[in-house]
Amino acid sequence: MLNFSAKLILAKNRLSKILHPSLKLKLRKLKIKLIYIARIYGIKKMFNLDTPNSQKISYITNLSGWYIPEEKTEFRLNVLLNNQPYVTLSHRLLRPDVAAAFPLQENALNSGFSGDILIPNTIKPGEVIEIEICEENQNISLVKKQFTLVANHNQQQQPRNRKFELKQILYCPECGSKLNQLDKPCEVCNYPVYTRGNTPHILQKGDLPFLRLTETEKTHPYSPYVIELLTKIGDGLVLDFGAGNTPEADLKPNICYLDVQQYPHTDIVCNTTKLPFPDAIFDAVISQAVFEHIPNPFQTAKELHRILKPGGIIFIDTAFMQPLHGDPSHYFNMTLHGLRLVMSDFEELRSGIRPYQYPSFGFIMQIEAVLPYITQESWKNKLQNWREFLLKEGNNLDIALEQKGREILAAGVFFEGRKASKQWDGK
Repeated sequence: MLNFSAKLILAKNRLSKILHPSLKLKLRKLKIKLIYIARIYGIKKMFNLDTPNSQKISYITNLSGWYIPEEKTEFRLNVLLNNQPYVTLSHRLLRPDVAAAFPLQENALNSGFSGDILIPNTIKPGEVIEIEICEENQNISLVKKQFTLVANHNQQQQPRNRKFELKQILYCPECGSKLNQLDKPCEVCNYPVYTRGNTPHILQKGDLPFLRLTETEKTHPYSPYVIELLTKIGDGLVLDFGAGNTPEADLKPNICYLDVQQYPHTDIVCNTTKLPFPDAIFDAVISQAVFEHIPNPFQTAKELHRILKPGGIIFIDTAFMQPLHGDPSHYFNMTLHGLRLVMSDFEELRSGIRPYQYPSFGFIMQIEAVLPYITQESWKNKLQNWREFLLKEGNNLDIALEQKGREILAAGVFFEGRKASKQWDGK
């Protein structure tokens, strides 16, 4: 028999299908409060699945909600599809609404989770599937539900136009053997290789794919300097290392888009220290706003040096005076001296700071990063005013700082280098 709070939640779910969006928001807040009441009366699991909110799902479906664990420990949220481990979810996302409902819960503000699931084509429309979300470390099942798959042909992933074949450039990071089949483990050492849609995932052992196929925000747009470099490279093979969400209109057939997460047009998902490529395969490597998220930048730089052709060009920009940010982790901010040291295997062509890395951008990022955590209205208003001022006058501030001041407080730094060769022919 359902208890009182459960009956109210059930009624809320039914009403949400027919009510105005503003009333739906109020009901969502009510549901959060009801879960809090349940917690007071002894129900320890503080978890809610916001989406999907019906019993029907399509091939690409977003899973989102919030979860406050009993203990403040590191954990993963994994998704099982028909009892098989399938994908992982991003967690510790901002949820001010949950924090407002649970003011005494320390982890409520960062309790959000999100991620996508891509149902394999072997499952047909009309079939019933089971999705379960678990906390991996504690082996806790948080929710288990059945859904009916509904066809949505607009979501079917189509292979993009490439001037290279993934089969020809992908090698096992464990034994170095060529990966002839991208949907099966390595034929030599059995290293796991996952495929979600048309995208291979080559991950550290124990990790599951992470998908962001419903992402709409464009990330890592190419700076004018990267566009200039790509023009010089021409049709040469380029690796975009940490490409993020590249819009379809910006895709280039000679660029291999690699990231640790699968976006709609990601070619390869990889988070292994040793990259799954043979030696001297790429004509150029570009990487924007990525190196601060790498746990071992020195080793990664050596790997990028290994896979770059002699005479090949590398362009890196990374964070300096920026706040903690990014998903899944943020490890190192670098001075220009530090970035030069990391990239010391390359011949330096240019380095320094670009206009998009000037201090005002860093100041704005810092204010925006802490605003959600400020509860005192007076300070919140001050910070919002400072942000508005910097948005209007930041360019003048950067000019007033002059070159030395901009170097001291730069939001980021860049390095452009070349892998040594006896002769550079521009290819």
